[in-house]
Amino acid sequence: MTTNQYRELVELKGILREKKINYETLARYLKMSLSALSNKINGKSVFNLIEISNIITFLGIPKENVHLYFF
Repeated sequence: MTTNQYRELVELKGILREKKINYETLARYLKMSLSALSNKINGKSVFNLIEISNIITFLGIPKENVHLYFF
């Protein structure tokens, strides 16, 4: 599987670039290793609901737009 199959993850990477937030900053906020975040953001493992909730809060994603980045 490639990331191209996960449109939502591509969109998530885009919002991180737009907000100039690197993976290391997000990983620290989520209290996970950089490799764990990398695996999740590249589609090798999945975000759990708590992580998703924390990401949308951190990035300021409106709840009505969550579907653009997850699910």
